[in-house]
Formats: sequence, C-alpha cells, structure tokens
Amino acid sequence: MKILMTSDTFLPLVGGGEIHVKELCENLTRLGHQVTLVTNQKGVGEDHFAFRVIRIPWKRSNFFYLFKTLYHEAKETDIVHAHYSYRLSALAVIAGRLRGKRVIETLHGLGTLDEARAHFLYKQIHALYRFLALNLATRIISTSEDIAIVARQHMLRSNNIEIIFNGLNTQIFNLSLKVPEELSKKYVGKKVILTVRRLVPKNGIHFLVESMPEIMKLIPNAHYVMIGSGRMESYIKKRIVELGLESHIDMLGEVDNSEVPAYMKLADVVVFPSTAESSSIACAEAFAMGKMVVASRVGGLVELLGKDNERGLLVKLVDWEGSDYDAPIQLPSGRYTALAKGVADAVLLNQSERTKQAAKYAKDELDWTVVADKTIRVYEKGLA
Repeated sequence: MKILMTSDTFLPLVGGGEIHVKELCENLTRLGHQVTLVTNQKGVGEDHFAFRVIRIPWKRSNFFYLFKTLYHEAKETDIVHAHYSYRLSALAVIAGRLRGKRVIETLHGLGTLDEARAHFLYKQIHALYRFLALNLATRIISTSEDIAIVARQHMLRSNNIEIIFNGLNTQIFNLSLKVPEELSKKYVGKKVILTVRRLVPKNGIHFLVESMPEIMKLIPNAHYVMIGSGRMESYIKKRIVELGLESHIDMLGEVDNSEVPAYMKLADVVVFPSTAESSSIACAEAFAMGKMVVASRVGGLVELLGKDNERGLLVKLVDWEGSDYDAPIQLPSGRYTALAKGVADAVLLNQSERTKQAAKYAKDELDWTVVADKTIRVYEKGLA
C-alpha cells in the first residue's frame, strides 16, 4: 500500500507520540509498504529515515502550501493516516476525503484533550480542529480506552473506534540487555528511581521530586535519575535546591534514544506520576526489561498496569482517573506519602510475579510488529 502519514510533531522532538510515528512508519516500510510522512516539526540537518519525510512548519504563510501538499500527496495513496486530532490532522482528513480516500486517525493526547488554561479563542479553534479530525475520519485508532472515551464526547458517531496501544521495540528493550560497566559503577550501592518524561506539568515529575524526602526515609540509598527536559525545568531545579536534594537527584536533560535502554536496565523502579496518559511507550519499555513500574492511577496507565495492579503498582495522586492536562503544582501531603510508599514497595518487596507478567504482556501485545499488524488490519477493512 501507499500510505500518507501526518503528524503535527515528530523527531527530533522526543516523546511518546513522536516515537510512535517513527516506529510505525519504519515497521510499515519494513513490511513493504510505501510511506510518506508530512509533519509540521522542524528538522535538524538531513533526514535519514527509511521512509520519505516532508517538513512544512505550521505558520500562516504556509497554510495553503501545506494543504496543497497534502492534497497532492493524497492523490496516489491508498490510505491517509493522520496522528492526533489537531490542526494538521484536520487538514489531512479534509484532503483525504476530497480525494475519496480512506482516512485513518490515531489519537494520542494532543488535540483530543483540552489544553489547560488555554485562552477562549484558542479553545474554539482547537475544538474546530478536533471536530473536523474526529468526524471526517473514516476510522479512528485510539492509543487507550481512556482517550477513546474523551473522543466519543466530540463525535457524531462513536462506533468506529478501535484500541491499539503504543508499541515498543523488543529488539532494543529486552531482558537480556546488560548495563555498561561505567554506568553501573556510577550508581553502585544506590537504589535507582528513573523517569523518562518531558518536564511538563501533565507528566507530574514535580510530584516525584516533592516525594523524595519521604522516599529517602524509606529507602536511605535512593537516587533519582531524571531523563527529559521541558518548560518546568527551572521550577524543578529550584525545588530540588530548596529541598536539599542536589546530591540525590541527577537531572540528565535530553539523553540520546540509544542510551535510554541502559538507564532502564539500571533502574530499580521506573515511575510515571502523570495526570494524563494514553499508553506510554516508556512504560511498555520498562515492562519489556523486567522493571517494576509505579504509576499514577489515570488514563491509559490503568490499562497498561491493570486495574488490580497485575503488572505494576498504581497510586492515586489526583482526584480523577481520566486524563487531564490541568496538572496542579502541589498535591495534598498524603498523596506524596502514597507515592513514596508505592516506590518503596516496588523497590523493597518481592515483585517478581508482577514484572514477569509485565514482560510477557509487552512481548505478546505491545511489540511494534504486533502494533503494525493490527494497524494494517484496520487499513485493509477499508480496502476489501
């Protein structure tokens, strides 16, 4: 098949959605399909992907050129596959339908969930993008049931959604990986708590920082390794200093994707203290490496870990269980205590049954080969 893929964001911006699009395009290409990706994300240097990438930044002067490009590229394609229910998706589904093509849309958080504290005009424009993207698509793929529930509230017909979780590359993330000696020596004698998240409010990294004093009472040799950057970086640094945690937290910023598996393998526990999540790729990667996961009881994290904590430990941090980008700066003190206890239980108690189940689940249900096959089956329903 010839597939026109679109994504508002893409590499070099690193996050779950961006990795999802890259891996899906690569796996579809590996299976013999011809993929072209159109994205608004600016690049750095020349692209060296196995699939074609067209980068057109979103700005007023580019609007008609962007639509013209989508309309032109859709002409010879079999499938138009848009990611997010945001502005580029809205244009892509219009172009696809005008060309009489089957249009698939994959929902992540962007576009489907309301932006926290957005201005009135932005909210109205956002709602228009979402309405067009959701209602003009011929089939919807949601990366979690939680996101699907939100999407159905904005759809005229809500029976055309299928759930396909984010995937992971089990060739890279697996139980056989070894930690490099240099990295192992750096943290010898430490119980390593890891997060691999952007430093934005909805990812709740600031909650884990606030919990560290209580965690260290329960795990005196705890050391927090924080991978990721974002707009909360200055605030988080300030709180680390105010709490006297400089020697107990390493803020590594952006780390090359090739280095992340080693940190995952090193970790004693991987934490996801989010207020909103579809289905986290980093969580799936931790599963595949046999790592214990502690996560906020929200959104797709509940689906990944299991409502009864089958594959990790869920902790109630916020008052909702659906995804919500409007993350508070502070939590009630009892929530920090609960997070600290969850982390301590993950590190200090025998959790082998949960980690075994999680590793099996990742291999059987979340590998990118499985996700790509499920996606192709959605495509083929419209081509039969």
